[in-house]
Amino acid sequence: MLIPPPLPAMYTFLPGFEDIQAEPPHGVDPTLVLFFDSGNLERSGSAVRQIASHATLVNIDHHPSNSRFGDINVIDPDASAVGQMVLEMLDHFGYPITPTMATNLYVALLTDTGGFRHENTTPRALEDAARLARLGADPGHIATQVYKMRPETTLKLSGLALATMRVEMEGRLAWANVTRRMLREANAAMAESEGIIDTLNSIAGLELAILFKEVQSDLTKISVRSRGAVDAAALCAAFGGGGHIRAAGAEIERPMEEAVKLVLAAAKEAILAASPQR
Repeated sequence: MLIPPPLPAMYTFLPGFEDIQAEPPHGVDPTLVLFFDSGNLERSGSAVRQIASHATLVNIDHHPSNSRFGDINVIDPDASAVGQMVLEMLDHFGYPITPTMATNLYVALLTDTGGFRHENTTPRALEDAARLARLGADPGHIATQVYKMRPETTLKLSGLALATMRVEMEGRLAWANVTRRMLREANAAMAESEGIIDTLNSIAGLELAILFKEVQSDLTKISVRSRGAVDAAALCAAFGGGGHIRAAGAEIERPMEEAVKLVLAAAKEAILAASPQR
């Protein structure tokens, strides 16, 4: 399996994790490539450049903003997680779900619903989670591994980032940033910033949360969460990104300082346009 690196350390417990590779094996010319949970081809990392032009691309995703880049596109915006779609596909083709498969699919559901706390926690998601538990997934063990096994460096990075938090527009907008200097100070990887946006999004009365991440001197990533009328995917689409109405992201080829100004201006305009009477 290919996956863009790095994965957060808490996922190393997943069955088959050791088989994940960041690049195709040397000399391999793939003719069939499956993409999971990728809104566009670019989000799949640098390995896509090694895919032969004659390869058949199968695009399996649940983001409404998906660019339909595959030769075959299987898109279900109503799915809570791509893992849920995979479960249905396995059922359709008659494959039995082993405990190992159940564990990985359960993790997909758990994490994409924010521990079954996000609005995409549907009856269908809960029913699938219960079924996967019956098939061998251990909810307690998985929750511990995902949410209670974070390295010290992750917490230190979170503290540094949250110290930059700014709350504006009478509590409607909150934002913070993660810089490369913070990564060095915390001895952390950028992947460890994954949960910071959800902490920002927990502020009472908030409508929009934005986390800016300095990937390179001229490349800034943003993670956006919406709890109000603003469409996070639409906001990120203005910067070449996408996602869901409540959770989205984008990569902006500008220094962080410039990206912050551009995105905050667009965010404030979107908040005012979405609920001008407040």
